[in-house]
Amino acid sequence: MKQGKGSFAQRVGQVQITFTDKAITAWGGVGSIVAKFLEQVDFRSWVEENVPIKEHSNNARGVYEKVLAQLLTVLCGGKRFAHLSWWGHGVEALQKAFNVRWLPLASSRLTRFWAKVTNQAQAEALGEAARRLARWIVSWEAITEDTVGLDSSVLTRYGQQEGAKKGYNPRKHGRPSHHPLLAFLGSGSVVNAWNRPGDVWSAHKALEFFHQTVASLSEGLSPSVRVR
Repeated sequence: MKQGKGSFAQRVGQVQITFTDKAITAWGGVGSIVAKFLEQVDFRSWVEENVPIKEHSNNARGVYEKVLAQLLTVLCGGKRFAHLSWWGHGVEALQKAFNVRWLPLASSRLTRFWAKVTNQAQAEALGEAARRLARWIVSWEAITEDTVGLDSSVLTRYGQQEGAKKGYNPRKHGRPSHHPLLAFLGSGSVVNAWNRPGDVWSAHKALEFFHQTVASLSEGLSPSVRVR
């Protein structure tokens, strides 16, 4: 066995196994690629200017860090707050990649955080801000023509979430769910989203959603931009 500073190796037959105490994570792709993208679109400033939650406690650790933790959970395939733990083993590497001093590791921090959005006006303001961010990304990527596609999904809920109702649920029959509607471009960007109760049908308010999406994408963009 050869041992050095911060690492050691052991040979088993023809295979050499090396261990290190460096900060590493299985989500290195998220750290290296997504962090650079968020830096390019100035995601931190967008969060600080648009998320309608202010923290005044001396123990508060930062709004941006909590929103970033939620984003990382989604990017890693998480569908519940508890899935925050999926990337927690690599938190040190992710902190360095995203240039933050702290990231939450307990899902209760996120549930308490988002519970501070207490009225419909706040939720709608956050949705409009998200659509403005989508327009900025479309402009930043210099997309001049694209297609808009719509899709719905079923998200199973556990507990007493607002709007979670029993409806079509192919995986968990009889469990409450939400039935969100998504709009995305052919180039891959999600540009709008509505969360709907679980008991609505797939095309519920799809036409209104489509018109809002197209109007939002067209607002403030170059006249040469076309949405088909």
